[in-house]
Amino acid sequence: MHRRETSHSLKYHDIEITHNNVIPLHEQLTNQIRQLILSRRWQTGYRVPSETELQRHLDISRSTVRHALRTIEIEGLIERVAGRGTFVSPLRERAHRPLAFQVIDFDHPQQRELLRGAEVAAREAGYPVFFCNSDFDPAEERRLLEQLKHDDVAGVLLWMSIKNGKSDFITRLCEPDFPPVAMMDRTFGDFPCDYVASDSYAGTYRTIEHLIELGHERIAFLSCGILDLMPIAERYRAYREAMIHAGLKPMAPWMFGAPDQEIYSEMALRAYSNKDDSTVGEIADLLKENLGKATALVAINDNVALLTLKAAHRLGISIPDELSLTGFDDVDLVSYLPTPMTTIAQDYYAMGKSAAELLIERIEGCYSGPPRKVLLPTHLRVRATTSVPHQTKQRLND
Repeated sequence: MHRRETSHSLKYHDIEITHNNVIPLHEQLTNQIRQLILSRRWQTGYRVPSETELQRHLDISRSTVRHALRTIEIEGLIERVAGRGTFVSPLRERAHRPLAFQVIDFDHPQQRELLRGAEVAAREAGYPVFFCNSDFDPAEERRLLEQLKHDDVAGVLLWMSIKNGKSDFITRLCEPDFPPVAMMDRTFGDFPCDYVASDSYAGTYRTIEHLIELGHERIAFLSCGILDLMPIAERYRAYREAMIHAGLKPMAPWMFGAPDQEIYSEMALRAYSNKDDSTVGEIADLLKENLGKATALVAINDNVALLTLKAAHRLGISIPDELSLTGFDDVDLVSYLPTPMTTIAQDYYAMGKSAAELLIERIEGCYSGPPRKVLLPTHLRVRATTSVPHQTKQRLND
């Protein structure tokens, strides 16, 4: 077979490796080379950079590069020619075009579980998967999504940023030239696509029940500026309705931060370890302003709850003796805190798998009806940040 000795010196910018990432380096490299080949940006006969060249350019070990190239070779995407190098193989007739898995970050292991679930469902149906990470950058997210139109993907599994999800850009994903989309975890308004998420309403309702069972009657809801994001709106709706159904008065949400400002895992960890973090200070001011108004606080997620723990410590408020606190997500860290967090666990693996299954059904014409919404069950994890209210403890001790 004739092979073009195409120069790759200008192609290095196509590959970027993130060293501080939950996705192992060899998986990142495998994914990116796979995407370049399946999208035909690296065409048949293109000479793949050598192990030494990739090692030097990407600042990764030789064994990492070898692992990635070996995986791609087993998949039949590249072939080695003794004495000449490694080349992109002719693409065999494939039953299916690839699926794209795009998220805004890979900061925590839950995202990897999401990807793992999607890959399992896709592999069972014969679809390769490549993943994209916009790294919290809405402009990069738009660029990646526009690129997918030209990469000949069969469909897109999407965890979208708030900024783009609430802008006119989202309507482009409904245009005929864009592949089918399935949203994971979050949705925006009436965006017409399949959607898979945890049952935020049921999870928060169970949290309120747990607090009421402990004896709490004054329970507040704490959120940053994303209260209109669908899962968060559902959590606040559950809070209000659970309180009303119990004959208790719900409060207006305790809010901090700018509109559309999310607290990401990396931000939360940095703020938790920073003595003078401004976001922790803002939550501390909110707690001080509302001191005594609530005996329990329901944070919208574990990241916000983590910063609230730090803010309470700064003010000398004992959790849970003076204020019970709950989160949502059950990220790995919260069970290992000095005061392990009571929270709601989500099944990210099932979420990714279910989203991929819905997407494949639509791609293959097994389903062509209106958008479907799948809500997955959640589980309450009771730990050390919730207890009987302080006043009740006093009465029991008297």
